[in-house]
Amino acid sequence: MTAVGKRVVFATVTMLALAPACTSSGSKCCDLAEAGGATGAGGDGSSSGPPHKLLLRDEAQSMVSYVEIGNPAAGWHTTVSYGRDLQLVGNGRFLVGTDNGFEERSLADGSLVVEQAAFPGTLSAHRLRNGLTMLAGVNWQGAAGVVLVEVDASGAVTQRIGFPDFGFVRLVRQTAQGTFLITVDDAVIEGDASGNILWRASVPRVTPAASHVWEALRLSSGDTVVSTGYGASLEVFGPDQTLKLTITGPADVVPNQFVGFEILPGGNYLVANWLGHSGEVMGVQLLEYDLTGALVWSYQPDPVTESRSLHHVIVLDGLDASQLYVEDTTGMLTPVTVPAP
Repeated sequence: MTAVGKRVVFATVTMLALAPACTSSGSKCCDLAEAGGATGAGGDGSSSGPPHKLLLRDEAQSMVSYVEIGNPAAGWHTTVSYGRDLQLVGNGRFLVGTDNGFEERSLADGSLVVEQAAFPGTLSAHRLRNGLTMLAGVNWQGAAGVVLVEVDASGAVTQRIGFPDFGFVRLVRQTAQGTFLITVDDAVIEGDASGNILWRASVPRVTPAASHVWEALRLSSGDTVVSTGYGASLEVFGPDQTLKLTITGPADVVPNQFVGFEILPGGNYLVANWLGHSGEVMGVQLLEYDLTGALVWSYQPDPVTESRSLHHVIVLDGLDASQLYVEDTTGMLTPVTVPAP
C-alpha cells in the first residue's frame, strides 16, 4: 500500500440496488431524497439489523432529536445551545458541547438538567472516563494555539494542556492509553497530558482554504480512522502515518462534509454527512459503510423534526442510558464506571 493509499469510491452503486422492502415495523420505503427514510440492509454486522434508535445533533437548527425509525410518534426534538459533540454521560443524560462549555440534558425528553457556561470560546466538549469534562478551544484560557482544559463538576479547571503550533481544533478523543487524538484542520495529532506530540497524520487538502478534519478514533490494530470534514470521506491511517484506505460516495448521496461518526459493534462506520450551515446541500445525511467501504445503509432525517444538517449521531440500540460511554480499544462505544471522587 502506498502513501497515497487506496481510494474506495462506489459511484456506480445505485440506490435502487440498496432499497429494501417495506418492513413490518412501519419503516417507510422511500427514495433517498424523501425525508424520514432509510435504505439498505445495513446493521452492525450482527443479527440485530440496521440502527433503529438514534440520537441526532443538527447544526442547521441547533437541535437534538431522538428518533425511532418506523415509529415517529416516539421521537422528540429540542433546541440546544450552539456547539459541537454529543455523548451519553449516564444517569439518563446526554452531553452537548456549547460555545460556553456544555449542557447535560435528559434522554427522556431533551430537557436541560445541567449547564456549564463559564468557558466562552469552547469549540467542543467531551466527558472523559475519569468523569471530568475535556473542553477544547483556540487562543483560549490564557494560552496560545489549541488549548484543552479538564473541568470537574463544579467547573474548576483541574488540568490545562497546550499545543501552541496549531490554530484550529474540532473534536478530542481519549485513547485507551490516556493520550488524546485531536483534529487540527488538515491533520490529526496524538498528544499527551504534557503537551507532547506523539504521532501525527496529515490529511490531504481538498480545498485551499480549510480542511476542517473533524474526528479521529483509534482501532485495536493501531490504525486511526478519521472523518475528513471537507474531504467528505473517512480515511484510515496506519501507525506509520500511511494512508491505507479512503471511503466515500457513491455520488447519489452527495458527500459534502463527513463529520461526527461512530464505529458500530460489527465494525461498520456510521457517519454524519453535513449539508451546510442551513442544510442547503441536497444530499443524504446519515451513511453506514462496511469495512471495505461499501455503502450498506443510509437514513434521511425529517428536515423539520429531526435534522437538516447533521453534526453528530449516536446509535442507542443496546446502550444503557445509566452509563457513561467512551470509545474503547476498538474505537467502539463502551460503558465505563467513573471512579469515586
